[in-house]
Amino acid sequence: MESPDQKAELLKGSELQFAVLKENTMQVLVTGASGFIGPHLVEQLTDRKDRVRCLVRSTSNVSQLNQLDVELAYGDVMDPSSLVTAVSGCDVVFHLAGLTKSVSMETLQEVNEDGVRNVAAACASQETPPVLVVLSSLAAAGPAPRERPLTESDPAEPVSKYGKSKLKGEQAAFEFSDRVPISIIRAPIVFGEGDLDGLAMFSCISRSRLHVMPTLRSYRYSFIHATDLSIAMMLAAEAGDRISAGESEKGIFYVAAEENPTYEHYGRMIGKAMGVTAIPLPSFPMAVRVVGAVNELYARISGRARIMNWDKTREALAGSWACSAERLQSQVGYRPRASLADRLSQTVKWYVEQGHLPKR
Repeated sequence: MESPDQKAELLKGSELQFAVLKENTMQVLVTGASGFIGPHLVEQLTDRKDRVRCLVRSTSNVSQLNQLDVELAYGDVMDPSSLVTAVSGCDVVFHLAGLTKSVSMETLQEVNEDGVRNVAAACASQETPPVLVVLSSLAAAGPAPRERPLTESDPAEPVSKYGKSKLKGEQAAFEFSDRVPISIIRAPIVFGEGDLDGLAMFSCISRSRLHVMPTLRSYRYSFIHATDLSIAMMLAAEAGDRISAGESEKGIFYVAAEENPTYEHYGRMIGKAMGVTAIPLPSFPMAVRVVGAVNELYARISGRARIMNWDKTREALAGSWACSAERLQSQVGYRPRASLADRLSQTVKWYVEQGHLPKR
């Protein structure tokens, strides 16, 4: 999260970016509010003085949300009746809830597809359906051509079960495009404060100075800080196009930082943020597959899913994962508040403050 001083600094020069946002407050629902990205979005919404309702489960850790002026609505995206109550009276719904990893691929499919369908159906049940912004993933589209980033006009060709489940979720949203105003945001690799899945890479560089790369090739990747992603979703809700059953790419937006570095360069940027020199260590495809297979076996034995599983090896070895945010920029004036390097420094500072990384 950003400190008051950081917010003031990052807001400089960004007034035009928020010119399209409504002056009157809105009633907003955020699903997945207690996850990694959710608190970043909730913080931005409360800063804007919106009235925020957060859909959480009885088992959710709501300690961060309790520090903000929000209403908690207990329910689940797999429980349609709870969604109707949560959506009631809302102007905007941000659907973030979903799974990035699961021991059961069937569960992954159900939550990422049926979760979207259930939320959209709840919105459609309202007398005046709210705007619905669905957070999807670059994985739903598949890898980019070697020579350029993906754009929304490229056909979706996911290579992993996770990516296919996110694409199914997008397709579920299209089922309601004639009744609910819906926009879809495809995010690349998301990082930032609160991200414990991404901590392993930072920790490895901190401990050993080694930056393990998933491939020998110089593929390019897109990244986005969770706060910048949150702002993109807010802007899309206010001024973005909506999906239409007759137009496959309308209402879909990629979001990304302005840089699309190679994985080697990204590792060096993390090292610089820590004050160390990261040494790239390229992996052979077989080594990546072995790690994925071991983690998959561990997950099945322990019942605890790991982010680098067998399914993720398909993405790791598939090619470049870069996308262009040009449509979002031209349509709603979106620009990241800070550079990728500054956001990485901000993330490292949080890891150190929380005791996840040593002080230097």
